[in-house]
Amino acid sequence: MFVTRRFLPLLGVLLSFALLAWPVHAEESWDKEFHAQIQTWMNELANRDPQFKEWQKADTEVQTLGPNQHQWLVSIKKADRQVGYLVVGEAVEAPAQEKFVLLEYGVGEYILFDDAFAPREIAAEPVYDGFASYWLIARQSSPQLVNAKTGEAYPASFAANEPVFRSLAAQNLVQTGQRLTGTRILQGTQKDPFDQIGWVSQLYGDSAISWPQLWQQQSDAPVTLTVPLYHSQVLAPFVVGSLHLWNDQNAYVGVWDEGLRFVPYAYADKVGKFYVAGQPQS
Repeated sequence: MFVTRRFLPLLGVLLSFALLAWPVHAEESWDKEFHAQIQTWMNELANRDPQFKEWQKADTEVQTLGPNQHQWLVSIKKADRQVGYLVVGEAVEAPAQEKFVLLEYGVGEYILFDDAFAPREIAAEPVYDGFASYWLIARQSSPQLVNAKTGEAYPASFAANEPVFRSLAAQNLVQTGQRLTGTRILQGTQKDPFDQIGWVSQLYGDSAISWPQLWQQQSDAPVTLTVPLYHSQVLAPFVVGSLHLWNDQNAYVGVWDEGLRFVPYAYADKVGKFYVAGQPQS
């Protein structure tokens, strides 16, 4: 009884400290894994694709995208100059070795949710969903959407679609440990989709293009991706600039959008259509 009375309170104190310390250690471990994975992806892109060479030894800043979304924007800078970004997600139900997924990445000075284009309203909330990403401004009458890439404010009548990225299978996204195994450049410089408007006459045709067909396209036949946004109130066309293949299985499409912007092929194929210049449509 003497030992019990003397050491039980001490044991309780030690357990209390352990419980308090556990979340701190868990958070530190998660943070270390997160930043290590960011550097791994950055090095992989910088070493495998010359368009990303400025990412070598670049600095990063991280911000959360929306509450409880498990999504983060990683701003990449070199010598205080913006050179690109990553959008990283966390697969909360995935095995530990597949914890993080790469939702989107881009190279250039214009990133998503750039402070230079951010709405000045305090209630503006960043919402990520690929090409349909926006700031949501809460208002008493009706919320307003502001384009996350350009800062363009849409009319109050515009409403967002259900997020598409949530419906993508994890196997269609780059995961922890995967490598960039293939790259192709179709258009190596910034292109305006309205320089060649052959895709306009193809809008209502059958434009189904498989990934192997897209991979085999030549630079002399520009490929345009068109994406209807906000319940088809906006049609956004993009010229396809580059293609990436991770682990010989996960395909990403890079389009010109004030810089080169890469999204999963599974996402692009789900929300938009690809048109090849000069290709007859049925």
